[in-house]
Amino acid sequence: MKISDLKNMRVVNLANGKFLGKITDLIMDVDGGYIKAIILPGGSKWPAFFGDSREMEVPWKNIMKIGQDVIIVDVPEVWTQKE
Repeated sequence: MKISDLKNMRVVNLANGKFLGKITDLIMDVDGGYIKAIILPGGSKWPAFFGDSREMEVPWKNIMKIGQDVIIVDVPEVWTQKE
């Protein structure tokens, strides 16, 4: 699987079945050679990282399953509530 394949997949929360968006970016450990987290688009109460845009950082350990067209993550519902 390529990183570009991941960016086209829908991300769904296992906790409540909600569609969270598609991956906008990745956080990588270049020295270790692995992905640390995925970044999802704004709309959550997660803190703003860059300017006014809000993004949700989902640690790799919270990814439960990567299918052919969906990524299942397990994140607390409070992370996904809109303001």
